[in-house]
Amino acid sequence: MRDTGESAFLDRLYDAAVEPGRWPAVMEELADLLGGVGGWLTRMSVVDGSGDGVLARIDPAMATLYETYYARLNPFSNEEDPAAFMATWRPEILTDEAWLSRADLERSEYYNDFMRPQNIHSGMIIRLAASGFDVCALTMTRSMRQGRFGGSALKRANRLHGHLRRAFRLTEELAMGGGTLPPGVAEALDVSSHALIVLSASGRIRRLNGRAETLLSGTGSLRAVGGRLVAERADDARALDALIASAGASDPALRTAGDMTLAFSESRPAMALTVSPVRSVETAVFEDGPAVIVSVNDPYGPSEAAGPELGLTARERDSLRWVAAGKSDWEIAVILGVSQTTVRFHVDNARRKLGAVNRAQAVALLLSADRPH
Repeated sequence: MRDTGESAFLDRLYDAAVEPGRWPAVMEELADLLGGVGGWLTRMSVVDGSGDGVLARIDPAMATLYETYYARLNPFSNEEDPAAFMATWRPEILTDEAWLSRADLERSEYYNDFMRPQNIHSGMIIRLAASGFDVCALTMTRSMRQGRFGGSALKRANRLHGHLRRAFRLTEELAMGGGTLPPGVAEALDVSSHALIVLSASGRIRRLNGRAETLLSGTGSLRAVGGRLVAERADDARALDALIASAGASDPALRTAGDMTLAFSESRPAMALTVSPVRSVETAVFEDGPAVIVSVNDPYGPSEAAGPELGLTARERDSLRWVAAGKSDWEIAVILGVSQTTVRFHVDNARRKLGAVNRAQAVALLLSADRPH
């Protein structure tokens, strides 16, 4: 039978599920229930130890130090074979000894230079969820004086485990629901003719539409790796990272949109990307920063054909029609809600598909096909 302390804790836990700002206080209460000091609610990559976190009784400066140096040394989040590790992953409760012996941990740089300065001697890892190569977990800590987790603390954690997982899942579902994005953005994910990918401010994939799922599941020049959007070529990867960083800047005044093209050979049309900042109304538990939306026009992806006799997509046909109406690329971009680069991309694709040598000829071919016969 659950005790009074646990019952009160569960009330506050489910409050935090719908109000993410309460998670730090809930984690402090959980640490007290388990005889610990503090905790860290994390989403970390098992590829390189990087990730996001919410702290409870942990110095924020140590989190920065972790991100800049100790992530790659974390013995609990860097796996030699991430795919094999995730294949056997299950939501369970473990102590640090599940990864390496006490003696090996205490000889490590991670323990001596990162854990000990924080008075962290041992940890309990409460697994909550996993996606791709990212694992979400609550890591509860104990000091040297408190010793290792075991016995009654593990039993109590196991009693609470199901509730912790459900509350965390509820938090994520609410944060990722359509209401977390400004009006129109959520709807656009479902009806857009482009592949749309919503990223966190740090660049992690948070939501995508069906076209994006198809695009990223392939082996093309744009992929999802470790929960992040990655371009295949090194130069493209650096350019994409820079655009995402600009769109997700912590200072709202510095957030800017940008465009890039993933070039192929002359026989293949290019892939155009637009990266734009978009403010979340309510974000996931890990981040309070702005979200970033990436719009991708994939020439080889599925599209709603407009004018099947011409083989043009809806956006290509719309762009060319506005050219016929005498609008500039800038005006068309404003009308369609895209960038000038994207407008030029659509018009050039339409010209190529129509076999036209220039825009004027492409417009003439379009108008000719639109006339009633």
